[in-house]
Amino acid sequence: MASIRTTKIGDMIEIKKVAQIYGHCIGAMFLTNHSDNPYCRYPKLSDKQYVIQPGTKLAVIYKGKAGTKFSESYVTVVHNQHEFDIKASDLRRFCK
Repeated sequence: MASIRTTKIGDMIEIKKVAQIYGHCIGAMFLTNHSDNPYCRYPKLSDKQYVIQPGTKLAVIYKGKAGTKFSESYVTVVHNQHEFDIKASDLRRFCK
């Protein structure tokens, strides 16, 4: 299981469940659920370029400390020319 402590810049992390890159319209892109569940915090996107399938590998390009951009630590990754963040709690949830 991926963890913020063991993940390093240059590592490849693998997505283990369907997710989406959210926030492209507000400029702060980050990984979220891709679900129709009414309790999901963010709406399900229909644009396939922002949907990430299981088995997709993402390159880690930056690690951020808690309190800088989010209240928790995060990594910045790149996939198909999209740079986005994965929060520490989501790293465990979405990545192997």
